[in-house]
Amino acid sequence: MAAGKISKRYTIYDVAEAAGVSYQTVSRVINKSPNVSEETRLRVMNAIQELEYRPNKSAQVLNTHRSSLLEVIALDILSGAPAIDTMSYLAKERGYKIVISVIDEADLEWVLQDALGRSVDGVIFISSSARISSERFRDLCQKTPFVQMIAEYGTAVPSVVLDQQYGSQLATRHLIDLGHRHIAEICGPHGNIDSRARHEGWLAALAECGLEPGPSIPGRFTVEGGYTAVEILLDSGQLFTGIVSANDEMALGAIRALHERGLRVPDDISIVGFDDVHLAAYAMPPLTTVRQDFRLMAKHTIDYIIEMIEKPATLLEQRVIVPQLIVRESTRPVA
Repeated sequence: MAAGKISKRYTIYDVAEAAGVSYQTVSRVINKSPNVSEETRLRVMNAIQELEYRPNKSAQVLNTHRSSLLEVIALDILSGAPAIDTMSYLAKERGYKIVISVIDEADLEWVLQDALGRSVDGVIFISSSARISSERFRDLCQKTPFVQMIAEYGTAVPSVVLDQQYGSQLATRHLIDLGHRHIAEICGPHGNIDSRARHEGWLAALAECGLEPGPSIPGRFTVEGGYTAVEILLDSGQLFTGIVSANDEMALGAIRALHERGLRVPDDISIVGFDDVHLAAYAMPPLTTVRQDFRLMAKHTIDYIIEMIEKPATLLEQRVIVPQLIVRESTRPVA
């Protein structure tokens, strides 16, 4: 292009003329309507490419009442990070783009209002904080479809959750089945939805077997948190032969602390984590854990929000994913 020359901004009518079709057909191709032959679609797409045509997004929204945009609002990015990449890929496959907002609790209302002002088709909310109720988020969304990924089990809003309590019960029962009768817990932060559910699962499994709960020490869902929790456990002098850790990172920190105190895993202490992060299989020893399949949660979340957008009569419900116990080498029967 010559210096100073202004290129023409082509319209949908120019594309229609170049492709030898009506402008309505061009619109159908742009909006991915199935009612267009493959030959016609290719002809229109070639014309769009040759003219470097860029659809007017505002007009598209007015015509279709759809923006093909989804907003992901993450209050704590660590809870949703493993799923967001998968969400973006799956949404793109379905013809949607994702905008990601990582926020503090105080920003929730204005960020959500900004998203609604941009006419997003749907909102995905990711937060493990118990401070923001599902009902509050539902009220803020007004009439825009939304799905929570991570919510209280049994909550009456559209959500996709892993049964955290059942997962913790699986972990605890595994130790009980191996003959452990003194089982400690490294729990997560008290204000965390998942942490609370996992703690309740630990208690429930022990109660079902008539066992008294061992000591429970809170951590911060970090390696350092698990390391410090085990130091507190050992310094307390209380008896335990097994540990249920509320996540894998804390379990890895716990293993390090036990090793430094001259205790072997699993010969002296068995330990079970939660999440099945990538490093869990490569720990020394490889970590027995509860698998939380973030990619599967992402798929269910994207499927659900698009279903709500494209089929307004979709049942509003909580969709529950059942966790799986992955047995590796960090647990063994009591000697």
